[in-house]
Amino acid sequence: MKKVVLVTGANSGIGLALCERLLSDDTEGLQLCLACRNVQRTEDARSALLASHPEAQVDLLQVDTSSISSVLRAARDVKLSQYLSCS
Repeated sequence: MKKVVLVTGANSGIGLALCERLLSDDTEGLQLCLACRNVQRTEDARSALLASHPEAQVDLLQVDTSSISSVLRAARDVKLSQYLSCS
């Protein structure tokens, strides 16, 4: 079973560096979910990660952690998702 890692703020800075490190350490057994506010910047980050780790599984989740309604919506999306399992 693949490990699922959801990283907030994953489109730049520490979040993006963490994603890069996670994929460098374990590409095959890892499913990475980039959780960010800006969809375009998140897609750009995903493209960059896949360029250096083409075999990686990288998904996107739009969420603004400063907004409770956005967090609740994202949690609902994760719960309904077939590909993401958080425990």
